Amino acid sequence: MHGSGSSFQETAAVRLYLDDSGGDDPGTPDAVIGGMLINYSEFHVFEDSWEALLDRHCIIPPLHMREFGKDGRFAHITPACRFELFSEVSELINRHKIYSLAAITNNPIHRENVAPEMRENFGVYGMCFLLMVAMSHKLADMHRHNGKIPFILDTGNPYKGRVADAHAEAIRMQREIPLHLGGLHFEDDRDFGILQAADVIAWGSRRKATNISIPKPFSPIQRILEMENGHVQKDWDGDWMKTISGNVMKRYEQAKAEANEKSH
Repeated sequence: MHGSGSSFQETAAVRLYLDDSGGDDPGTPDAVIGGMLINYSEFHVFEDSWEALLDRHCIIPPLHMREFGKDGRFAHITPACRFELFSEVSELINRHKIYSLAAITNNPIHRENVAPEMRENFGVYGMCFLLMVAMSHKLADMHRHNGKIPFILDTGNPYKGRVADAHAEAIRMQREIPLHLGGLHFEDDRDFGILQAADVIAWGSRRKATNISIPKPFSPIQRILEMENGHVQKDWDGDWMKTISGNVMKRYEQAKAEANEKSH
């Protein structure tokens, strides 16, 4: 399962692996980006342990939460075996993570407080990404970590274009204020167990955000999401959204005006 993608070109002691859950449709009120912050020294140990875990449970990777549905690859797995599987998954994640993180954007609040142009360019997942940047920055400050933190997401993420735009905006912001933000990389989750773990965290975090109970066979996932086990989960406040949207749009309008002046 080990790969050698572009994220390994960035020499960083701490990395953040993320996946998405939810969407921007009215039937899914919250969009989530979630995953785990990990010391790179723990990475290969985690990957080897994840591979062994899936092998013990006769699961061909990647492990995706959506595939436990009635038409999914894992539909045949019994409730008792699911409980045992996710008990081991949760223990493994908690043992190796620095923190598990989840950034939540509520779709109705997003539509109400974010400028239409920004909604078009960034979408809810761009806003989730910006909140995740702020969260990882505060944790880095709290632990006196001076290095930059690269963000790694699944290459199959359907919102990768909007996340990339949000990352570019955050890099521009970092010219004025330090954010501990490293590069943005996309890797195939078939090659990385840690991205599959991020899917588990994002799935559970969205249910926690929307007060949807986690079915008993998956209930060990709740252990990952407990504050005392190092889980941090934040929602965008409407006023925060309005402020960041206004600041970004101000820079956008300034850049557009400068471009118009140069063209004349």
